[in-house]
Amino acid sequence: MPLKPGCRLTGTIDGYDGQGRGRLRVASNAVAIPFTAVGDEVNAILVRRVKGVNVAKLESITSSGADRVAAPCPHAGTCGGCLWQHLAYDAQLKIKLSMLNTALEQAGHLERVATIVPAVEQFQHRNRMDYVVGWKGEIGLKEYGSWSQYVNLKTCLLLNDGVGEILQRVRDWMRMHDLQPWDAKFHRGDVRYVVVREGKNTGQRLIVVVIKDLTRVTTEMKHNLSSAICPLSSSLLLGEQALITDISLAQKFEILSGNPWLEENVNGVTYRIHPNSFFQTNTKMAEKLQEVIRDAVEAGLVPDRKDQGDRKGRPYTILDLYCGLGFFGIYLAKTYGQTDGSSLHVHGVEIDADAVALARHNAETNGVADRCNFTVAKAEDLSWRDILCDALILDPPRSGLHPHVLKAVIEKRPPTIIYVSCNYKRLVEELKHFKTHYSIEKLTALDMFPHTPHVEMVVKLVTSCRS
Repeated sequence: MPLKPGCRLTGTIDGYDGQGRGRLRVASNAVAIPFTAVGDEVNAILVRRVKGVNVAKLESITSSGADRVAAPCPHAGTCGGCLWQHLAYDAQLKIKLSMLNTALEQAGHLERVATIVPAVEQFQHRNRMDYVVGWKGEIGLKEYGSWSQYVNLKTCLLLNDGVGEILQRVRDWMRMHDLQPWDAKFHRGDVRYVVVREGKNTGQRLIVVVIKDLTRVTTEMKHNLSSAICPLSSSLLLGEQALITDISLAQKFEILSGNPWLEENVNGVTYRIHPNSFFQTNTKMAEKLQEVIRDAVEAGLVPDRKDQGDRKGRPYTILDLYCGLGFFGIYLAKTYGQTDGSSLHVHGVEIDADAVALARHNAETNGVADRCNFTVAKAEDLSWRDILCDALILDPPRSGLHPHVLKAVIEKRPPTIIYVSCNYKRLVEELKHFKTHYSIEKLTALDMFPHTPHVEMVVKLVTSCRS
């Protein structure tokens, strides 16, 4: 019999669903209950049915499962930033591994992931957080599973110490000047987001307060915001986002102090980062991710290629699609061949013109501008398809590859493909297409996102014939 919203449920959590929520079985029904652990005996209330899935809200735990631990954050259990703070970290890794391999099995793949590279740091590991301003004046993150309810954060363990004070000073500034919080339902208000970016290895902190209309902010308001926030930051910007779409990226900026960018150093490479730029959010694990990519590329290059036909004398070439500000390509150009004298050239393609400008700057700063070429283009425009390459790096957004890109890559048939994905559910479907002409040589999983069900995957694909 179908369950109805509002009915009360009791029982023991016996597993997890594909989104990392605890699973309670009630007669023939499966119910997803966030913030629960296997073995928990729970009381819950059914709140909704979404796409055929019953979802309940946890009310109380009468007995704890073996993997449950005390969550260190006071907002855990409500905030959408962390789903798994209540789980012991080794249990988190086991659950992620099971979810990955289940997805591979259900997609028909025989390959399996043996282990997950654990996070270097379980807290204060992120270098960026976008804190939303709620319609009642909250500043924090959305409640788990909700688009209209917000958690007014007093602290956040995902970033370095001091975030709670930053958010409180912005609240005080808004009240002082009667600036209204943004209402995402009715599309009205002034202050929309507080974006905090940190250079974990440089000690820099960039803060952007995103406003609907910068003309609303007077000289006095700017002075008072600077007085409040500058002691806690190296750069402070005002950003304007006039679109009604709920996004934290600004269309234009005004500098109140410092530089309009942040610098970070990863594995000896210095990157300049624009406020809107994508950058791997876990700096310590980004180091390990780069090393995984480096090893995959180096193992895929043919040592005696200099004697092969029309490729004679050509340096090894990497095609880096979705290259961003050059995170992988510059690192490879700088590190490859340091010991054996081999040369490597990188062609990067990226739709974001600001990111490409930064990639060129970063290549110059790190002394590899002569070995890197970055182009502003959509990957699906296929302007890259005639570039002869020895290895192709793919690091698309969560939505995965555009169908035109997927088709063109398979037709192009580079000897080695290294696919970096933060959405393994999409990845396992795309691998079906790749495996018509490629085989999977290696699967690597890295825990870039502790306390969440998300995991980063790196897949090395090789053709049966190397040229």
